[in-house]
Amino acid sequence: MIILTKHPTTMILSQILLMASCSVLVDYSLSFQPTATIKRPSFSSGLSPLLHHGQVFLLYSSNSLSSSDIEIDHADAEWGDSEEATSSSSPSPPFPDIKTQLCITGVSPPRETPINEAVSRIANVSLEDANKLVDIGAVWARMDTLTEKDVLAQYENDDEELYADLPRGWGSGDYNEDEASDDVDLEEYIAKMESQRFRRILTPVLIQPGTDLRIYPNPRRFPACYDIDGKSLLYEDTTFLVVDKPPMLPTQPDASNYHENCPGCVQDILGPFQDIQGNTIRRPLICHRVDSTVGGCVVLSKDRNGQKVFQNLQRERKLKKLYLAVTTEPVPLGLHLHWMWSPQNMRGKAGGPPCQLVSHIPPESRRKARQFWTRCILEVVKCEPITVTATEDYDPGDKQHFQSTIRLVTGRKHQVRAQLSSLGCPIIQDTLYEPMSGITLGDLETDESVMEEAIARCRVPTKPIGLQAHAILFGGIKARARAPWWAQP
Repeated sequence: MIILTKHPTTMILSQILLMASCSVLVDYSLSFQPTATIKRPSFSSGLSPLLHHGQVFLLYSSNSLSSSDIEIDHADAEWGDSEEATSSSSPSPPFPDIKTQLCITGVSPPRETPINEAVSRIANVSLEDANKLVDIGAVWARMDTLTEKDVLAQYENDDEELYADLPRGWGSGDYNEDEASDDVDLEEYIAKMESQRFRRILTPVLIQPGTDLRIYPNPRRFPACYDIDGKSLLYEDTTFLVVDKPPMLPTQPDASNYHENCPGCVQDILGPFQDIQGNTIRRPLICHRVDSTVGGCVVLSKDRNGQKVFQNLQRERKLKKLYLAVTTEPVPLGLHLHWMWSPQNMRGKAGGPPCQLVSHIPPESRRKARQFWTRCILEVVKCEPITVTATEDYDPGDKQHFQSTIRLVTGRKHQVRAQLSSLGCPIIQDTLYEPMSGITLGDLETDESVMEEAIARCRVPTKPIGLQAHAILFGGIKARARAPWWAQP
């Protein structure tokens, strides 16, 4: 059998089927990626020397600006092999409605320039607005054109990164303890920082001639930040903090907003905090991640050592996490073992489905399991009918709802959401996984179009979903979140 693939999702699904069975020949000769002509912002005539440097990119993002914020000339849009596409008797399935975020890149003038002046000229905004963009963390610069003084200006006296809230290595999903050592030669440290392509600029600095800048002129805002109050602090000691994160607040900084996230808002509203030595910390560090649409317990650390301790406990399976999930179908009790397609989560991978793909069928061999699959285990310990309170964002109607208590054995991206959806019990308001209800990778062998059409309907949630990180237990510390949004009086 030969599959002719034109859709990026089809390419991913065909690859999965090929790796799983090695019995299908995939022909990518007809694959294409749609593009559109984007109108660039109109700069003033005095900035004409910069026009050939300024570029506008559409960065695909899970939650970002609406399509109305981007001006696209559809009349001049080019859709690849248009003649072949229009002459086809069976049109391709619709592309997912991926939201976009506007990003402007440009080059600073050929002289040493204050960062706000460069941002003002490239983004065509006032100096006041440029200062606001720098302050919120919406400006990035290539490190290879910043001086050593500029690099060190971004750090505290102890050389702790101002915005590296995650343990080193989290970009690839791995945590390397050796890389986190504080015993690093200064020259090696500077060289390592300069090897990274872009770094966020958070303080007023002079930038060198020809510095590449990346600017987000419309930073994403997260009003849920200001839902944090004194009752949100569930636990505090000399090393750890446990907070009740409100839904719709990201755990880690967004590319366009450094401050409105869990550690930033906790510091601004509940801080300042002191570490074990009595020193005031700049802001807590993240120990683990929770989806932005999910509320509940988040563990923060006051220093790097706390992050290491938490990561070791997680690696040794000495963490206990309980989740509450609300569905409109009863979830089967017991232990559930499923498999996620792991190449989808590899660093640098893009263009695949936004949701996690799950299989209920064990891999054929250990080699395939290690290479292509990630084991996911959770236990549903209780499932009972409940009455859901109507809110501004959700109307339960006359549907029967069920609340499940889930013990998380492994911690994978979207694990609870993906596994419950594969069981035919999607979480309420989870528009990313509701279309995938009851669909697994095993359906590829019977009807590939079923999964492809379901993925095309997937949308990133814009409202809180019926999932809460309800409780966490580690190292003798126990914390439990307050009542979730669906149980509020």
